[in-house]
Amino acid sequence: MKKFGNFSEILKISGLFSGIEAEGLEAMLACIGARTQNLKKGKFTLFAGDKPDSVGIVLAGQLHIIREDYDGNRSLVAAILPGGLFAEALCCANSESPVSVVSAVDSAVMLLNFSRILRTCPNSCSFHKKLIENLLRLIAGKNLMLQSRMEILEMRSVREKVIRYLESFALKQGMNITIPFNREEMADFLGVERSALSHELARMRKAGIIEYRKNHFILKPGSVSE
Repeated sequence: MKKFGNFSEILKISGLFSGIEAEGLEAMLACIGARTQNLKKGKFTLFAGDKPDSVGIVLAGQLHIIREDYDGNRSLVAAILPGGLFAEALCCANSESPVSVVSAVDSAVMLLNFSRILRTCPNSCSFHKKLIENLLRLIAGKNLMLQSRMEILEMRSVREKVIRYLESFALKQGMNITIPFNREEMADFLGVERSALSHELARMRKAGIIEYRKNHFILKPGSVSE
C-alpha cells in the first residue's frame, strides 16, 4: 500500500479490514475515498452536534470520546487506540453526535467516506461486501462494550468497578494488563473520584488482589472475587 505505507501494519490489524488481502485493500481505499488527517494533542476531529459523513480509523496516537454537560464539565466515555474506529454508528444512524472526539496525544486518523462504503463501487471490488460485514460486526461489538460500561457505572463500590474494568481486558491480555488511561482518566471513566480510586487501589494491593505501576496492572489469580 504505497499511499498509506507508513500505516500499512495498523490497517492490516484493524478489524474493519479483516479478511481483506493487502493487494485488494489499496484499491478499495482509493475507491471509498480514504484520506488521512494529522491531529495535534487537544485537537477535535468531531464535535458534539456534528453529523459525520465519514468513518474514522485511528492510525497512530490515541483519541478520547468525551461528553460535556451544560456547565462544561467533561466525562470520559472511551479511548480509541490505533486500529480502532469512531463515528461508525453515527454514520449508520445518520445522526448528530452526542459526544466529541479529541486527540489525547498527537495522532493520525484515516477517514472513509461512508456513502462510498455502502455503495458497491463501479469496479465491483471483490472485498467490498466483506468490508460492510466487518463494519456491522464492529458496531455490534462496540454496543456490547458500551453495555458493559453501563454495568460498571451501576456498581456500588469502587472495588467492584475496578475489578470489572480490569477483567474486561483479561480475555486479550491475560492477567498482565495495560489500560489506555492514566489515573485521572481511569477515575473519570469509572465515575469515581480520583482520590477514592487511588485509596482503593492501595487497599487492593495490600490485600494481594492486584499489583500496579502507572497504567500497568496485574490481577492476582484467585483473588479477584475476594
